[in-house]
Amino acid sequence: MKIGLQTWGSEGDIRPFTSLAAGLKQAGHDVTLVVTDNAGRDYSSLAQRYGFKLIALQGPIIPNQDEAAKIWQAIIDIGNPIKQAEMIMTYGFDPVMESMYLAAKELCADNDLVIGHFFVFPLRVAAEKANIPIATLNIVHNCIPSNFTCPPGLLDFGKWLYPLGWKLVKMMINRIFLPRVNKLRIREGLNQDTDVMLQTWAAEKLNLLAVSPSICERPKDWDNRHKVCGFLNPPHESNKEKLPEGLDDFIKSGSHPIYFTFGSMMLSDLKEIRKTLDIWQDAVNKLDCRAILHVPWDDLSVFESTQDMFMVNRTPYSEVFPRCSVIVHHGGAGTTQSSLLAGKPSVVVAHMADQTFWGSELKRLGVAGNVLQRKTLTAKELSKNITFVLNDSTMPKKATAIGQKMAGEDGVKNAIQNIESIFNPHGLHSNLI
Repeated sequence: MKIGLQTWGSEGDIRPFTSLAAGLKQAGHDVTLVVTDNAGRDYSSLAQRYGFKLIALQGPIIPNQDEAAKIWQAIIDIGNPIKQAEMIMTYGFDPVMESMYLAAKELCADNDLVIGHFFVFPLRVAAEKANIPIATLNIVHNCIPSNFTCPPGLLDFGKWLYPLGWKLVKMMINRIFLPRVNKLRIREGLNQDTDVMLQTWAAEKLNLLAVSPSICERPKDWDNRHKVCGFLNPPHESNKEKLPEGLDDFIKSGSHPIYFTFGSMMLSDLKEIRKTLDIWQDAVNKLDCRAILHVPWDDLSVFESTQDMFMVNRTPYSEVFPRCSVIVHHGGAGTTQSSLLAGKPSVVVAHMADQTFWGSELKRLGVAGNVLQRKTLTAKELSKNITFVLNDSTMPKKATAIGQKMAGEDGVKNAIQNIESIFNPHGLHSNLI
């Protein structure tokens, strides 16, 4: 089949699509991936490595780093995930919606099937107009209502309140997203959506969830289109990504270090990086431990460090996380599942949106403590929570057990099998093993 994929957002929104694109290509399909990365990251090396076609669209243009930092800080300071989502749409999605729609129409004209990030409603509009099938891919499992799960953003007072809670959450989500969705649908002569979660964000035939079943136990009241396929990692390959020079020696030279990363939540802005580094380094000094500090800056020599702190601007999580003791991170979907796959407990410092949910999931699984919030984070609070995790002997055991289960899963293979069983029932040859 000719399959077009489209995604938007941060690296955590895009990596599942590059992994799926690579898997689909290896399975014998002709694959095109359209990417709108809000930070302008380059995924061309992955496209070349795995052989799929990549179309990179311009992300939202913000005049300067100071303005970007102000917007970012305002999103974090709001705290409320619903209001944060509205700001993210205003600054990160709305300015690029038209370019994404144009690309979506071209994708639909050239392919037999399209698969879209659940937020990217222009692709669904384009697919309906072109009368071609569409599947959605969701990177988090708290956007599908169920009488067996607590609605996102609400305190869990028991199952008897879940139905009412979901009505409230759906009302707030619809208020933010439906005007945007229906403006385009009306313009293109289509019927209006009435339910974002079950119409806009979940395709009628197939909605893939890029979440490990070791984390998400599928609620029994979900309808059959929702498939928990597992964490979407790139296909296995012999050539592993190299570690930064000196990192291997640093890890071997002493006790297991703590890994600090806020992933795509750290702007490539020197002033903002220093604010976070001050907290991290102060926490490391209080703990008297060894640490790897992940910062998005090419010239790491501008930062002060010590023999117990190793700075990197990029590392392959799959190679480094298993050699650390604790992962301190922002609670992004990819980093959360990477820490579990490595069998390591976490300290989560949520910045926005679904990150508090991911942190609460790790606490539920017994591999993390309370979720911290970036807007109020202090070195004292951070070091206290790291100490709590380090002193809990059960967390590493539980994390290891989950990691072993996840190692036996193959999310990309499961996703492709679901795609082919629904959209390729006549059995086009697949190279899946």
